[in-house]
This record gives sequence, structure tokens and C-alpha cells, in this order.
Amino acid sequence: MRRASCSWPLALALASVVLLLAACGEAEVETRDVVGVIPWADGEEAHYRLEDRDGGERGRGTLRVDREGDRFRLSLRYSDDSNSDESAVLVDASTLKPFSVRREIHSEDTDTVVEAEYTGDQVRIRATSDSGVEQTFLDIPDHSYDNESSLFLWRTMPLAADYSASYNAVITNFRQNSVVTVRVSAPETVEVPAGVFEAWRVDVASGGTRQVAWYSADDRRLLVKYDSSRLVFLLEQAPPRG
Repeated sequence: MRRASCSWPLALALASVVLLLAACGEAEVETRDVVGVIPWADGEEAHYRLEDRDGGERGRGTLRVDREGDRFRLSLRYSDDSNSDESAVLVDASTLKPFSVRREIHSEDTDTVVEAEYTGDQVRIRATSDSGVEQTFLDIPDHSYDNESSLFLWRTMPLAADYSASYNAVITNFRQNSVVTVRVSAPETVEVPAGVFEAWRVDVASGGTRQVAWYSADDRRLLVKYDSSRLVFLLEQAPPRG
């Protein structure tokens, strides 16, 4: 595996669970809740190969879902030889609205931990790094989801050709909110290490950034491929059927 530079965790931070800083002067967009169906089972875990834009290997990723009563813990991990980026979001099992999130980024040069607690119409964000501790309070707009749940959230949307919607994302590691717009296209044939899939194409836009995710066109709606514009995630091992 090719060794990544010390800036690799930041690349993942911008690429993995997306987002996307709001553009200055961005026009006001009508937002709404986007969760349709919950397609996963308790304990589901999927594994991904991460590549750069030239097809070079950049590490491995894991997405996992665990049920905790009336909540889900949505976990993500990305790593290579010496760097890792892990997050876990606790969300309502029906709406995916967030309760808390914890993210840890470790590299050769620095360690960062971001923790957030959602209470009412605010989120309290506490970031700890080598430079100290920073605490921020951020207002939560209507129709908001935590950014770290994005790859799970898109999977639950009403996947149908020409479906489109906008919602608000709370980006705790940047201490800001952003409007995200998604558009679904008819299924395409996608080949990844785990096999060949017919998959819904979901185009994602926020600010000036464009990304694409593909979800299998069956009742499991597995994330098959994700192009973050910096890295490409390819499904390497699908979870067994429950």
C-alpha cells in the first residue's frame, strides 16, 4: 500500500462524509426532511477500498450500523498505514436526527477529537487538539442532519429517477451549517471489487462542491461506490444478508 502524506486525514475529512462549505452569497433554498425508509439491519458492516483520482490505493474504509434501543449508532472508519479517521453518530432510529457525534482523527503529526451534543435548537461542539480545547455553540436550522451521517442518510432517501431535495447539514468539524441538494438518476451499472451492481446514482451539491454516490437498486440499498471529488470509495466486501 502506498504511504499517504501527513495531510491525508484532512483529505478524508473533506472527502469522506462530505461536506462541503457553503458558498458566499448562496441563494436561499427550501429545505425538508429526506428520510424515507431504513434499509439496514443491526450490526451491518461494509468494507471499502479507497483510491485517489489516479486509481492509486489510499487505504481502507468501514461503515457500520448498530442498534441501541430506539437509536442507531452510525460508525465510519478510514485508515492507512499510519493515519485514521473515525466517527460515530448517535441518531434517532426513525428520523436519523442526531443526538451526539464523536470524531477522532489521528495522523503522524497531530491528534484531533471533536465531540458534539445536540440539545434543542443548538449543538455544543468541543474540539480537542494539540493546540488546546475549543468550545463552540451552533444554532441548528430546521431539517438538519449531522454531516457525519451523510453516507447513511442518502441511502434512506426515496430513491427514484428525478427525485431531488435539499436539507441542512451540521458540519461539526468546521463549526458551521450548509445546505445540501441531492438529485437521483436512473440506475447505472457499476463495477467494484465486490462485484457488478445496478445502482441508483445520487448527485450531491453543496456550495461549489459536487460529489456522487451509487446505491444498489435493491431493497438493501448498499453504498456501492462514492466519488467525493478527492477520493473514490469502492465496495470491497458487502455485509451478509440478514
